[in-house]
Amino acid sequence: MSLRNPERGLFSVKGLIFSLGLIASFIFVGTIYGLVIRPEANKAALATSYGVDVGTSLSSYFVILKDYEQQICFSLFLWGIMILVYKFILLRGEIKVIDEYEPDMLDDSETESSPGGHSINREEAGAIASKIDADSRKPEFHNRLLPYVVSRGLARYHITGSVPEATETIMGRIEVASEQQESELSMLRYLVWAIPSIGFIGTVRGIGLALRRADEALQGDISGVTSALGVAFNSTLVALIISIMLMLLIHLLQSSQEGLILRLQTYCREQILDKLFEQPAMTPALPLKAESVDDETTRD
Repeated sequence: MSLRNPERGLFSVKGLIFSLGLIASFIFVGTIYGLVIRPEANKAALATSYGVDVGTSLSSYFVILKDYEQQICFSLFLWGIMILVYKFILLRGEIKVIDEYEPDMLDDSETESSPGGHSINREEAGAIASKIDADSRKPEFHNRLLPYVVSRGLARYHITGSVPEATETIMGRIEVASEQQESELSMLRYLVWAIPSIGFIGTVRGIGLALRRADEALQGDISGVTSALGVAFNSTLVALIISIMLMLLIHLLQSSQEGLILRLQTYCREQILDKLFEQPAMTPALPLKAESVDDETTRD
């Protein structure tokens, strides 16, 4: 989420989440399927073949989950959860920084220059920006949005003395952060689209299997057709439920990110921008002309 040092590359934390997290999710879900779900589903199918009604026991749910499409959907869902947890941790860190800055980070530099309250002049802005840059090396403030945005805005004000330019710098960087957060949700949105699509692939595969066993149904054995239709409907059912849950979590994350941007804007306006004042450039006084001085002397 940082604008100062954006995380890029395979070996960054974000890269590890996107690569190793995907591999780990497939391995973990595959292990669960191999050790628990498919053996229990086979037991339930064997019991059904002998006329034993499994009813609504846990094994009947394993039958719904046993196919490969459901396994892929759960693997992608677990991967999406990893990405969401990582982003929620980053978001919590940003909110914590705002909470720690909120009491008043500018106590040492406030003056009574303006009649409406405290204000910051150009020299103080430069000192505060340097102090924030130094504090940004601390682990709790490293690569956080608020210190970076505030230091860039105050540094701009220190150089130009222009409040509009400082405002444009701060709000522009907050807008870039918002766009960056929005773009980083693209993979999660892709998962929300991909999971139902995989479920529909299972539907097509199940219907194809049912059609291939149509001859058996005509001969009176409908077990193959019903099993194939179970593949078709179960894969779609599981995929749609997973996508609904994932979409809910994405909306919660997006809402939290929008709330973070609003808090950043409010903080910067109330604690920084409202305390700055325009400082026009000093114009040197024009010297008096010699003739006017002589005239005044003559009159005296």
